[in-house]
This record gives sequence, C-alpha cells and structure tokens, in this order.
Amino acid sequence: MSPEEPEETSGKNAHALLNARQSLVRNLRIVSLATLFSRLLGLSRDIAMASLFGASTTLDVFIVAFRLPNLTRQLFGEGALTTAFLPVFLREQSQHGDNAARATLTAVAIVLASFLSIIVLLGEALIAWGLFTFTLTDSTRLLLQLLAILLPYMIFICTAALMSAALHALKVFLWPALVPVALNVIWLTGVAIAYVSTVDEPTQIRIVAVTISIAGVLQMLLPLLTLQRLGMGLTVNWRSGFSRVKEILLTMLPVVVGIIIIQFNSVLDTLMAWGLSTPDGGGLAPFEAFGIPALLPSGTATELYIGQRMHQFPLGVFGVALGTVLFPLLTQHAQAGQMDALRADLTKGIRLTIAIALPASAGLFILASPLTNLLFRHGEFTAEDSSLTAQMIAIYGAGVWASIGLTVLNRAFYATGDRISPMQFGVIALTLNLVLNVLFVVTFKGIGLAMGSVLATFLQLLLTTWRMNHQMGPLGWSSLMSTAWKTLVATSLMVAVCYVLLVSISPNQRVLVLLIPFMTGIGTFLVVARLLGMHEIDEIFKRGTTDS
Repeated sequence: MSPEEPEETSGKNAHALLNARQSLVRNLRIVSLATLFSRLLGLSRDIAMASLFGASTTLDVFIVAFRLPNLTRQLFGEGALTTAFLPVFLREQSQHGDNAARATLTAVAIVLASFLSIIVLLGEALIAWGLFTFTLTDSTRLLLQLLAILLPYMIFICTAALMSAALHALKVFLWPALVPVALNVIWLTGVAIAYVSTVDEPTQIRIVAVTISIAGVLQMLLPLLTLQRLGMGLTVNWRSGFSRVKEILLTMLPVVVGIIIIQFNSVLDTLMAWGLSTPDGGGLAPFEAFGIPALLPSGTATELYIGQRMHQFPLGVFGVALGTVLFPLLTQHAQAGQMDALRADLTKGIRLTIAIALPASAGLFILASPLTNLLFRHGEFTAEDSSLTAQMIAIYGAGVWASIGLTVLNRAFYATGDRISPMQFGVIALTLNLVLNVLFVVTFKGIGLAMGSVLATFLQLLLTTWRMNHQMGPLGWSSLMSTAWKTLVATSLMVAVCYVLLVSISPNQRVLVLLIPFMTGIGTFLVVARLLGMHEIDEIFKRGTTDS
C-alpha cells in the first residue's frame, strides 16, 4: 500500500461523512415542511372540532375512543415495529439484494395485518357483547360505539407505518410525511358533513369517526403505491422473508414495552381527565362507580387533549422529523461499527434540537393565551374553556424541548441495539407521572395532570442523557454547550420582547395580540442568533450547511 492511500481513504471517508450530514439536514427540511403542512391541517381540524362540539362530554368521549387506534399508530408508526424492522430491511437489502428486502417487507406486512385483524375482530365482539348485555350510561354507550367504528383504522394506519418505514430505509421521506395529510383532509371533510347533516351531537361524532376509518384506507395506499412505483413493493415470493419476522418480533418486544410506557403517560392523563369529570347535564362521573369522587368539570379531557396537540405541533414538525431522518443514518453507522461517525451525527442532531426546541418551547409557553383565544374561542368553545386550555398549552409547552430531546436520544439507543434503556427509564417516568397525577389533580385540578406528565418527561430526559454519554462515549459537549448558551441568550431576549408586546396590546385584538409578538419574537431570536454566530439556524434554512 502506497503512503498516499491512507490519506486518500481518509479523504473519502471525510467526504462521505460530509455528504451524510448534508443529506441529514436536507431530508430534515423535507420532512419538517411536509409535517408542518400536515400539522397545520391538523390544527384546522382541531379548531373545527372544538367549534362544533365545544369542551363537551361528547368530544371528551371521542378523544378517549380515538386514543386506542392512535396509540397503535404511535406504537408501530413512530416506535417499536419500525425501529425493529428498518435495520433488518437495510441489512437484507445490502447483503442479499432488493428481492430479499421485498420478501421481508411482505412477510412482516402479512403477519402485522393478520394479527391486527384478529385484535379488531375480538374487540368488535367484546364491544357488541357489552352494548347488548349491560345497562350503560349514555357516555359509556357512545364510547363503545365510537370504538367499534374506529377499531378497523388500526389495521390501515399500522400497515401504512410499515410501508413508510421501508420508504425511509430507501431514503424516500416526502411521501411518508404526506400520509397524515390524507387523514386531516378527510377528517375535515367529515366535520363539514357532520355540520350540515344533523344537529344531533352523538350522530355528528359518529359521522366523524366513520370518515377517519375511511381515511385509513387512503393512508395505507399512499406509501404502498409509492413502493410499487419504485419496484420495492409487496411480492408474491414472500415466504423466504418469513424467517426474519421472528427476529423482528423478538427485537420489538422491549421496544413495545418502552413505547407503550411513554405513550401511556398521555393516555393516563386523558383517562383520568375523563373518569374524574362530571358529565354535561349532571350525573355520575365514570370513576364515581368505583367510589372515586368527581374532581373535574366536563370538558377537561378536551382541554387536556388540545394542550397535548399543541405540544405535539413542534414535536412533530421538528422532533419526530429529526428522529425519522436521523435513525437510518445512525443505524448504518452502528451496523458498520463507525461509532465516531454515530456520535458526530448524534451531536449534530442534538445541536439542532437545542437551537429549535428551546425557543419553540418558550414561545408556546408565553403565547399560550392569545394562541388559544384566536384559534379555539369560537362556536361552542367558551371563554372559560379557552382559559383552562391556555393553561394546559402553557404547561405542555414548557416541556416541548424535553420531549424532542427524548425522541432523538431514544432513536440513538435503538440504532445501537439497546432497547432496554428507553424501557427502563420509561417505567420510572410512568411511575412518577402516576404519583404526581394523583397528588396534583387534587390541588391543581386538570392542569395538575399536565404538570405531572411534563415533570416526568424532564426526569426521563436527564436519565437518558446520562446513560447515553456513559454508554456510547462522550458526545461533542463543547459544541453542545456553545449552542446551548447562545440559544438561551437568544431565547431570553425573545421572551422579553414578547412579554412587553403582550402587555401593550389589548387582548380584544385577538389577531394582533398573537401575530405581533409572534413575528417580532421570531425576528428577535434570529437576529440575536446571527449576532452570536449560531450556525444551526443556517443549516436548517439554507441549502448549504456549516459543520462546526
């Protein structure tokens, strides 16, 4: 080997690493923009739902019913199945070719659809038995009816998530990111149909539920047809891929537990809000049947849900988007034993998280009230509903940065094959959340549920960061600290400017009291960030990247 060869090889590796980092930011931009479009549509649908139903028992029941299929989407779409499937799909494609990867995809799709179909059939049978056997309250009867309508959605959306994971492995990010758009467009259509068809609230909410299940079919077809167009779709020669199904399932198990624990935090909050709330028009709260007093007014579950949805807006636009494009890259580094490259890309991902998540969190916290008044205070959604919802948004907003950081760090664990650490810390966070919910709901009422969830997420992030640094070697702490202090300075000045404008503008000017502080705050942050030399903002919004 000539003396020039090591230098040439090193140069090629450096060039490949630079290309990978540029690809990371480019794909992040694509997914974030598509997700932003979807989240804006989702926000429109939430506004429409709140305007049509208000913070009512009907909407509370729908939110609880939608939690089950939505939980399976989060489990398979943003967690366990895709986390276990993607490394195997990449390995099969690189070692045995496209046909082997297609066989694996098809085998997993068949097993997944079969398993979920059995779950749906059993669920429908149990619901029918409950409806025709027991004397139920109107709220509980409507809950079971909505569950019966929404259960089939599980099959479609989870299959869509699997197909999207295959597209992510192929470095195709745009079409999977548009899958939620289909749901939101058809959901909004369902709200419009319900509005013009009847004034009976239970009938209206059933119409909305039917349209959601219909949307699931389109969501499944979108990535499936994209794969077929790329020549990587389902194949009749799938039996050779069946041997990989067992490997994927065994890999999934600890991740399933970890993701369920993480998602159950929000489900727990919603169930407690619904179970402790007095129904519209009086009557017993669901938990009063077990001797637990009603502590909350009706509509608390709706207000909590809107707070969670606004928290998920920046989380989805940036956090889930970053985790989506980062995971295949980290997985490739881990499979190749390139731990230095893995730490470098993970450090870059965390820097981007700090630069975006901290100001997003602070902005959502300080603008919660004008945001709620402008977007949701319409129709049946009253001023009191808006006030409580704003408090929910502010509390959940304070935890946005922790949730995004947790999303990114957990993907790094999964990429290296560690599926136990997220599960362990998830158990600790769930336990803390349950304890804090019980303590806080008595003192702080509904907002206590949000407070418990956010504090539990803070603890989980601290434990995850500690384990990450100990297990994978030190990250680029000097660059992380540099980004952190610059972001804190820029965010603090942004918050100060927003506060001054908020107290200067009449709250009756609902558009101006939100728009002026929002735009001025963003401008302040960007100017200060530029003066402090923050490269992360340029990396996200410009074509060129600056690697520091």
